[in-house]
Amino acid sequence: MSATTTRTDILPVVIGGDIGAYALARECNEALGVKPILINTGFIGAISHSKILTTYTVKALDDIYLLEALTSLSANAAEKTILLIANTDQLIELLERVYDQLPANVVCPIPSLDAFNSVCDKATFSQLCKAHGLEVPQTEVVHLAGTDAIKPTALSFPVIAKPAESASYYSTLIKGFKKVYNINNQSELDTLWSNLRASGFAGDFLVQQLIGGDDTYMDSITIYMDADGNARMLGAAQVILEDHAPAMLGNPVAMVIREKPELWAKVERMLQSIGYYGFANFDVKRDPVDGKEYFLDCNPRIGRNSYYNCAGGVNPMQVLINEAIDGNSEDVQIANKPALYTLVPLSLMRKYIRDPKLMDEVNRLISTNNVVNPQHNPADKGAKRLLDVVLTEGNQIRKFAKYYPEATDTSF
Repeated sequence: MSATTTRTDILPVVIGGDIGAYALARECNEALGVKPILINTGFIGAISHSKILTTYTVKALDDIYLLEALTSLSANAAEKTILLIANTDQLIELLERVYDQLPANVVCPIPSLDAFNSVCDKATFSQLCKAHGLEVPQTEVVHLAGTDAIKPTALSFPVIAKPAESASYYSTLIKGFKKVYNINNQSELDTLWSNLRASGFAGDFLVQQLIGGDDTYMDSITIYMDADGNARMLGAAQVILEDHAPAMLGNPVAMVIREKPELWAKVERMLQSIGYYGFANFDVKRDPVDGKEYFLDCNPRIGRNSYYNCAGGVNPMQVLINEAIDGNSEDVQIANKPALYTLVPLSLMRKYIRDPKLMDEVNRLISTNNVVNPQHNPADKGAKRLLDVVLTEGNQIRKFAKYYPEATDTSF
């Protein structure tokens, strides 16, 4: 993809320094024909050595340093509209805090704080899903604040344990805790509660019914809601493989494009009901026993793997620009072009596919050259950056050998 015209009236600014931020920068570059600016405390090599963007280093990603950076960028581009994008829960939470202090020429399409809280709190999100006909796993909410004894779970083991709010859990995650826990008995659960309290964590955790199935039973849904409460972009993909490193668990690294019209319609109505604006990304798991589709999470952002929508034929940043900056009214864009999206070597991905039909589909997509990897950018071929990509992909092979050497029936 490449921009048909160069939009020098817009300056895209992406907060972040990982592969998800690079993907957003690539989307902006392809939509606008200009170099986005990436703001972060540090950057992966594929960003540092990129030719399609520029970097802006800050001492910390907090209210003060972010506003200083944006004020400086705004003053130097006073004649332009700055399109501000971020792509982690904690960064969206940061933008919620500083939203009213952003420079006048900054456009930042994010949900209201109320809508943000409604989908970020997994307990509230579960209630929203039920109200709109979407299945959710059986769930208990555990309050870790205080010192009161925590009752044993009433759910049957094994169960899943995970934080109720991802953004508030980030400071605990970086201490060495996991994103998601697979718990086999009450003793393991009690130990987790004790360790979390000892670390200083005083938020809520969820204990959930484990939905079986390997990584290929996971789906991703992406939607962009406009300011009038209508869907402008719809995307979906079946996961082939997820990251299994403890701090990255559940992030897809390979996917195939799918269509989910029934779920898209229900998700749109649910987001309309809370006045949601901007991108949202959902994690869904299909039960291999009865085929039910269970909604696990809603990310109040486009998601780390946003470029899968480009693989499906729709650039999300172009949709955003058309609505949030140009004010155009248009029909919903559906990312439904058959394609394979991957961040890992094809040989590694193939190792984990156990369904012969899915393997045949993947092989057809590969043989017809319908494969997209956001890191492999024809417009960004510098030798140093390509070496960084090769090293990153080699590291993926080592990570899977360590954390997930073979596919399992539960994805754990």
